Amino acid sequence: MLFSILILINFFILYSYSIVSQILSSVSIYEESPISTIVVDLRPIFQKLNVHTNQASLLHSQSSQPFEYNNGYIRLKSRLDREDYVQKRLCIGGNIYECNFTLTLTVNLNQTPYNYILSQPISCYDINDMIPKFSQIESKIFMAENVPIGHRIPLEIAIDLDSLYYGIDYYRLEILNNNQQYQFSIIYDNHSRELELIVKEKLDRELNEKYLFKLMAIDRGQPPNIGIQTLTIEILDINDCRPRFESSIYNITIAENTIPEYLLQIHAIDDDIGSNAELIYILENNYDNLFYLDNRTGILRLNQILDYELYKIYQLNVQVYDNGINPLSDTCIIYIYVLDQNDHAPSIQMKFNPIFEHNHDGNMAYVKESFDINLPLAFVNVYDQDSDDRGKAQLTIEPHHLFYVEIIRLNYYAIKSLHKFDRETISYYKIELRARDFGQPSLRRSMTFELNITDINDQIPQFKTNYTFDLIENNRIPTIIGQIHAYDYDQGINGQITYTINPKSLYFFITSNDGIISTNTTFDYEIKRIYKFQVCARDHGEPSLESYVNIQINIININEYSPKFEKDNYEFSIYENRTIKYIGQVKAYDQDYKDIISYTLGNYEDLFFIDYDGKISTKFIFDRELQDEYKLTIIATDNSTFGSTIVTIKILDINDNPPVFIWPESNEIQHILSDDHSKYIDINNPLAQFITDIIIQDDDLDKNSLFNLTILNNNEFFYIGLNNSLWLKNSSILPGIYEIEFQIKNYEFEIKKILNIIIINKRNLLRLNLFNNINKTFKKFSMLITIILIFFIISFIIIFIIYYLCIRKNVEKKLYGSRLIVNDEDKSKQNSPQTKSTTVILPSIHNNDYNIITKQRKNSQIPSGNSPSIMDAEFSSSLLSSPFNGTSSSSTSDLDRSHSNNNNNHQNLPSSTVSALTTLTRKSTRRQQTKNVSFQTTSINPTNNVFNDLFQNTSSTFGTLPKQIKHDISITNINQNLPILTNLPQNQSNNFPTLQTILNQATKDIQTKLQQPQPPPLLNGIILLDKMLTKSSITNDEKKHKISPSSSSSISNSGWYNVTSNCQTRASIV
Repeated sequence: MLFSILILINFFILYSYSIVSQILSSVSIYEESPISTIVVDLRPIFQKLNVHTNQASLLHSQSSQPFEYNNGYIRLKSRLDREDYVQKRLCIGGNIYECNFTLTLTVNLNQTPYNYILSQPISCYDINDMIPKFSQIESKIFMAENVPIGHRIPLEIAIDLDSLYYGIDYYRLEILNNNQQYQFSIIYDNHSRELELIVKEKLDRELNEKYLFKLMAIDRGQPPNIGIQTLTIEILDINDCRPRFESSIYNITIAENTIPEYLLQIHAIDDDIGSNAELIYILENNYDNLFYLDNRTGILRLNQILDYELYKIYQLNVQVYDNGINPLSDTCIIYIYVLDQNDHAPSIQMKFNPIFEHNHDGNMAYVKESFDINLPLAFVNVYDQDSDDRGKAQLTIEPHHLFYVEIIRLNYYAIKSLHKFDRETISYYKIELRARDFGQPSLRRSMTFELNITDINDQIPQFKTNYTFDLIENNRIPTIIGQIHAYDYDQGINGQITYTINPKSLYFFITSNDGIISTNTTFDYEIKRIYKFQVCARDHGEPSLESYVNIQINIININEYSPKFEKDNYEFSIYENRTIKYIGQVKAYDQDYKDIISYTLGNYEDLFFIDYDGKISTKFIFDRELQDEYKLTIIATDNSTFGSTIVTIKILDINDNPPVFIWPESNEIQHILSDDHSKYIDINNPLAQFITDIIIQDDDLDKNSLFNLTILNNNEFFYIGLNNSLWLKNSSILPGIYEIEFQIKNYEFEIKKILNIIIINKRNLLRLNLFNNINKTFKKFSMLITIILIFFIISFIIIFIIYYLCIRKNVEKKLYGSRLIVNDEDKSKQNSPQTKSTTVILPSIHNNDYNIITKQRKNSQIPSGNSPSIMDAEFSSSLLSSPFNGTSSSSTSDLDRSHSNNNNNHQNLPSSTVSALTTLTRKSTRRQQTKNVSFQTTSINPTNNVFNDLFQNTSSTFGTLPKQIKHDISITNINQNLPILTNLPQNQSNNFPTLQTILNQATKDIQTKLQQPQPPPLLNGIILLDKMLTKSSITNDEKKHKISPSSSSSISNSGWYNVTSNCQTRASIV
């Protein structure tokens, strides 16, 4: 199994670098397609490749690409904006309206080639999603009003990021204001992409100084997108308009003796703007600076007083110029007419009624509010120095709705009041007298005086409303309850008020000057709740005036007493698992008057509820096994104080829990049979053996927890003892597994449990404990063992891969039994016609061993003389042996017969010697890396000297041979009828030709051909091995193995040795 896995890994590594790629047909998708749109379905391709969709994945996927691969589909994973990818150069080329992407997927195939590359081109087509956009939303152009017709001004073009297919088609100009559009037009060249504004008619800034257009760029889409820019054309002014006065003649009338003042402002109009509209006014004649004209504002002023007797009329000439390059002007005339005027205004003299007091200046009098309005307040005289109508005067008074003037005679008047005076309403009057004459224009004069109305006691003290005050009971003495206030609109002592309680009270008193009410005693709400009395307010006038007000004092109750429950502790009970709403009621009382008591829960608010009457109800169904008692804290409060009590609610039990087996925990228990009954004894059955206690739990109480335990089967072996203990009736029971079914009855419940009892003898105890310990240990450390096994498997695979990579190009040699396999990496070298082979068959006497030493080398040119060969020789050697089954393979037998026919006189090499060579050869290959691998048998060339080729200084698969000088020795002219090795000296003791004698003979032959031969280092080891072989003893079994007469007759005694037995040396054993 392990060997198969290694072969599979080797196969995988050899073909892991095979890669095949395929370019799929291009697909297309429009930009701004919905996310998760399927671009291409690759599942048919995967079906042809016989792979699953999860065996493919994107190769070198870029986060900037908007595509993803998922379960056989290439989908759109993010927004696809062609313009954004083109600007950022994230897509590949394409035509004028598309950009291209290429997605590369790698597919892990189930067979060679293992890697399959799919390239999927994707084209993104453009849609008309971009609106042509100007760089500025608003554009402004300034143009002189005298530009010629046909004048062109280049305009900014809009940018459309779409492809040319949806690019800008044309531009359109629309008017936004009420002006006509025929003054301008636009022209657009699609080839040069130039947009120009053309003036079609003559412009006049004075008619229209600004044009407002909407420039629209329209693309080729269906429907088209339109980009808009607001185009403002402002017409610049030139000085082409003459200034003109609003009137060419101005007339002014002014009275004589008029003080220097503003006369008028002349105004000229210029339709130009800017400096072309700046005007300068020039006065040509000013009558010796009698008049002044401001040259910027056009204001005409009078510098001196005019005299009607000197000039009755004045004529002024005024010119106006603009500030243009070529100034333009206009002229106007101003006529000023002087009028005769009334030079004197009327004068006013006034005196108060002698009964009034007045100040020293005579402009203020003091009048009592009780004054009789039929009497005059003052006397007035008006006169004017002018004659005729200009000397006549008219007198008026303000306020005329309160006062009036009565004519006594010409220019004499009396002032009277229309209404009686009331100081509380109006205490002060300011009166104005106005006099005017009848001149043209009329002259006026005025004067003012004041009247102060003095007070009399005519107002009664008044309260705005009755008063109500609140007083908290148990007050201190004194306690201020509140303050009352009466109003008296009189002044002085007429307005001063004194407060008194009427009638006098023992409970309250009031301060006379400020009306503060205080208490004389302490009040109790439970005795009296309301107190009423009157307060009198009296002023200090003559005669004195008074008024009364009602006072009400409300005594406010305070919470003097806390709520108290009728009981200090309450106790209620309910059954579990029942939908009980009402539990019981608690009651609290309060000695305060009409206090409202409310009840709340101090705990368990989520389980219980209490209403305003103290009735306790449940919110949930209770389980006694979870909690059998609840202590509630009930709080009674009257909004400020509270009292509490404890309510104990006991949960009564019902039979709602079935009995539960607690012990044994598992369904299996072991019992060891024993003769000792001293520890647990059943008095009723002395021979019984105690097994275990049966522990059963019932969460219910009292009779609800009672149950009956019985055994339903195997009761001939087992029974239930006291305290629910399980007993074995006698120890004569056979070991084994017994199944017991228990039954528990508890009123409504019936529970069954199956228990397997394993009966064990003491002799089996140790084995069972060992098995159980192993089982428990495995269960406990199963995960750890699994992790360790996985670690070793992964480590083995890694080591194997490293080993495989290290020796991939090296020669591998393995020895199975007595066969040495030397593999050649390049098998083609063996089949080359230029390869010479030399094979020596070393048969053993019997059919047990056939050893073939084969040597191959390239057919290179042998140098002349004794000079070594320059070319390197490559050799491949193999030792082939037949299995030890008494019969040899056919190929080996044929070789043996061919060899024996051609060499009748040859002595066969003993198996011990060949085994020794095999052993040394195997050891040498472990020290040096082996190259050539071959499994083919080679032809036999008996003409070559085996040992000359075997021990020459050339590079071969025997790693112990020297590599300093490489020779290619060919021994020719050897008679095929002669033995390969003849006349070799034999060991003196047993006539056995030793390996040393063979090597000495071969060395002598080589030295005759080579100058200064270099003995191979292998000889020292062979010599030592030969000494070991000569000293080895022959076992009795080996001596019994004799050569048959038929085979011995064909062997000449003149060969290497005389074989008397098949000797197995220690070297071959090693």
